[in-house]
Amino acid sequence: MTRHIIGCIVLRLLGLLLLAAAVLKCKELLTIPMANNDLWTNHTLLVFEAAFELGLGLGLLSGLYKRLAWLGSLLCFLTFCGVTLYKGLTGAESCGCFGQVHINPWITLWAIDVPAVLLLLIFRPAKKPQVFRDYHAPIVGLILVAVVLTAQYLYTHEPARVTAEREVLESRTWIDQPLHVINVIEDSAGLQEGNWLVMLFHYDCTDCQETIPQFHEIAENLVGNEDMLRLAQIEVPPYGYRTDLDTSPTFKTRMDETKEWLIVTPTVVLMSDGIVKYAWEPGTMPTFDDVLVQLEPLMAFTD
Repeated sequence: MTRHIIGCIVLRLLGLLLLAAAVLKCKELLTIPMANNDLWTNHTLLVFEAAFELGLGLGLLSGLYKRLAWLGSLLCFLTFCGVTLYKGLTGAESCGCFGQVHINPWITLWAIDVPAVLLLLIFRPAKKPQVFRDYHAPIVGLILVAVVLTAQYLYTHEPARVTAEREVLESRTWIDQPLHVINVIEDSAGLQEGNWLVMLFHYDCTDCQETIPQFHEIAENLVGNEDMLRLAQIEVPPYGYRTDLDTSPTFKTRMDETKEWLIVTPTVVLMSDGIVKYAWEPGTMPTFDDVLVQLEPLMAFTD
């Protein structure tokens, strides 16, 4: 009996945790626009996560179908373990579980996800026939209605991507247009003449730390051919990069802090006379040969 009671308490506590996570995700989805360029910032996926956690949380609190609720919880938190482990190994700043409340993935993994799985395995519900009551169907129906309405509302009320406080930057929309952020880049006058390979980066971005050396290698291969192509590193706030320690032959500058810039980094674009001619997939770094392939038509046009 004690084991059964503890098992019920565990399920309800996990239900409260999932509801809290769902509410915080909903708040973020309704107030903060997403860059929408990778799996972790995809708006549709985040809406599904919030609605799923809401439904499972309500289901656990209802106390209905305990074995089914236990199985759903176990699969859910096993998935969470995999996601937080991946984010921890890749150096993510936050697990993303609680919206704007940022928690280190390793803390979430060892303080929440792994203990939840262990508790679920230890206090597994007894194999008893499920007794169906007349009030079960209305409760399940209300939970499903809450999930559907929440998902619909979140999906149709995505926050504005450009406000006075923040702006989502998507390089794929810049093609054949002036560099969208040129007016908020320090010392940007020179970028509006000639051919430039521009990288926007965050100082604490793991992918950026790995790809900046590749960017420097491209610059070193072009030493003496600056008339053909120059390279610029543009730091997106918050700042933290030590430009005084960077001896590579690249132009280094920053975007200003007039608003919060939401962008997947590194973002690399090829510009000619201030116009973006090509944009690589955000989060990736082109090779020297890739750059030459995209640069060739520009050089032919110049000639």
